[in-house]
Amino acid sequence: MVMLFTMSPTQQRDQTIKLAKISARKALEKARLISDSWFRAQALSWVARFTEDDPIPIATQAAKAAAECVDDYQSSAVRSWEIVALTERTCPERAKKSLREALKLAVRVQPLSSRSEALLLLLQAAFAIHRDEAVVVHSTLIDSCPVTEHWRCKRAVKFATQIIDGELQPRKFFW
Repeated sequence: MVMLFTMSPTQQRDQTIKLAKISARKALEKARLISDSWFRAQALSWVARFTEDDPIPIATQAAKAAAECVDDYQSSAVRSWEIVALTERTCPERAKKSLREALKLAVRVQPLSSRSEALLLLLQAAFAIHRDEAVVVHSTLIDSCPVTEHWRCKRAVKFATQIIDGELQPRKFFW
């Protein structure tokens, strides 16, 4: 009897991440095969970050995968990896463009608790571009996620403020 092992999208992404650091071209092939768009977008962002080639076409594929996600939360939040990949590959103008696109979508996320989480991820990605970009996201978070509406809004605003004030470090997207 032959047993077939099927990898979950999470496992496929994790395998692609490992491969991206040693063979971005092979990783790109694997990333494109991930059925779940959230994990495909993350994997493609990793490839964009570690490729020796131009990262912009691969980041564009990551953005396309993000647009195919199941909801506005996923479609906006997962762009964080793409934004940081572009920034780390010295494509800050393209990263800013991606950030603006993601922010337009993130402010529409419902419920507010999910919106706050998307904006917190985007703030941390924006910080990779420049603190000024993160300040813009911080203002958007405060304006669109009242802390009295949900505990996650309150937590996101608190963490975002601590990041802006230098009391907390933004998360790492790549390692």
